Amino acid sequence: MSGLMSSLRTANSALQAFSTALGVESTNVSNSATPGFAALRATIQPIGNGGLSGGTDSVTISSTGNARADALVQAASSQAGWSSSQMAQLTPLNSTFDITGSSGVLAAFQQFSSAYANVAANPTSQPLRTIALQAANSVATAFRGAASSLGSAQAQANADVKSTVSQINNLASQIQQINVGTTSPGSENGASETQIRNALDQLSSLVDITVQRNSNGTVNVLAGGQIPLVSGVQSFPLSLSTSASGNQVTAPGWTGSTAAFGGQLGSLLQVTNSTIPSILGSSSQQGSLNTLAQSFADSVNTLFTSGQNPDGTPGTAIFTYDPSNGGANVAGSLAVDPSVTSNQLTLGTATQSNGVANALAQLAGTTDPTQKISGLSPQDYFAQIAAGIGQQISTATSQASVDQTNLTSAQTARQQQSGVSLDTEAINITADQRAYEASAQLVSIINQLTEEEVQILK
Repeated sequence: MSGLMSSLRTANSALQAFSTALGVESTNVSNSATPGFAALRATIQPIGNGGLSGGTDSVTISSTGNARADALVQAASSQAGWSSSQMAQLTPLNSTFDITGSSGVLAAFQQFSSAYANVAANPTSQPLRTIALQAANSVATAFRGAASSLGSAQAQANADVKSTVSQINNLASQIQQINVGTTSPGSENGASETQIRNALDQLSSLVDITVQRNSNGTVNVLAGGQIPLVSGVQSFPLSLSTSASGNQVTAPGWTGSTAAFGGQLGSLLQVTNSTIPSILGSSSQQGSLNTLAQSFADSVNTLFTSGQNPDGTPGTAIFTYDPSNGGANVAGSLAVDPSVTSNQLTLGTATQSNGVANALAQLAGTTDPTQKISGLSPQDYFAQIAAGIGQQISTATSQASVDQTNLTSAQTARQQQSGVSLDTEAINITADQRAYEASAQLVSIINQLTEEEVQILK
C-alpha cells in the first residue's frame, strides 16, 4: 500500500509540473504579439535529479531575454533617435536658405542688383528710383524673414527639449516603479520584464543609456554611461534650464557636458545650443546671418553716404538695424529708414552721375576685398551658409536611413533570439500535453489499483 501511495504522489507531482509547463507555453502564445515580451521557458527537474526535497518534481521558470541583445537594440535606438531628430529639426531650414534664387535672401540680392543696374542706366527716372528703394526694402524683409524662421525653429526645438526631458523623467519614474514591484527571478511571469524592456527601448531613443541588472531583478539606468537616471528603487529626474546661452540639462549631483546625453535629447541640445545659434546668433556669438546682414547694410550705407547729390550735398544712409547684443539682432531688425524717400537716393558721385548705382548693382557679387565677408561676396557668403545647412540635412537624412535599418536589424535579431516562436510553442505544447496526459493516466491507474487493494484488504 505504501508503495502505491508513493507512486501516486510521484504521478501527481509530475501532473502538476506539466500543468505548470503548459501554463507557461499558454502565456507565451497569448503574448506572441506583445512588444518586448521574451519567451518563458519551464525547466522540470524530476524527483532525484535536482528536484526539490519532499519527493516532488521542481519547475524553474526562466526568460529567454538576453541582456546583450537588449543593449544592441538600445544602442541602435539611441543612434536612430539622434539622426532622425537632426533630420526633423534641420529639414525645415532648407526653405529659409533657398539657393535657387526663387525666394529669400538670395532672391532679394538678385532683385537688388537688377534694380540698381536699371536705375544706373537712367538715374533720374522716378519709377526706377522707386523700384530701387523697394528692392532695398525687399532685402531687409528677406533678412527679417530668415531671422524669424530661424527664431521659430529655435523656439520649436526649445519646446522639444522640454518635452523630451519630461518624457525621459516619466520613463525613468516608470522604471523605478517597476523596480519597486519586481519580484525575485524565481517567480518571474514575464510581465515586469516586458514592461522594463519596453520602457528602456523608449528611453533609449530619447537618450543614450547604459543598463545594469541587479541580482534582485531590478535595473540601474545611466544616461551617457555616467548620469544616474534610475538606481534600484530610486529615480533621479533631469532638470532643464534655458537662458540666453542655451539649454542646460542637469542631474542631481552631476556636472558635465550635455554632449554625453546622445539620442534625441543630445541632438536637440546640439541644434538649440550650437547649430541654430551659429547662424541666428546668441549672447556669445553674432551668428553668420547677422554678420551677412550687417556687412551688406554697412556696405550699402557706405556707398550711399560716399556719394554726392547734384547740389553737392552728401548722400544719406538708408539701412538701420539694432547693433545690441553683440550684433545678434541685426538680421531681425534690419529695415530701410522710413524717412528716406526715393528722391533722396544718392546714385552718383562728383564725377559720375550713376557711380553709386553701378557699385550697388555689383555689391552682391562684389570682387572688392573691402566689401567681402571672410573673403566671400555677400551672395557667396549666403551660399556658404546654405551649403552648410544643406550638408547637415543630407548627412542626417542618409544617416537616419542607415540607423533605422540598423535598429530594425537589431530588433529582428533580438526577436529571433528571445521572441515567441509559435512553431516552437506548438512543439512544446504537444510534448507537455502528451506528458500531462500520460501522468493523468498513471494517476488514474494508481487510483484504481489502490481501490482494488483496499477491497482485498477488507
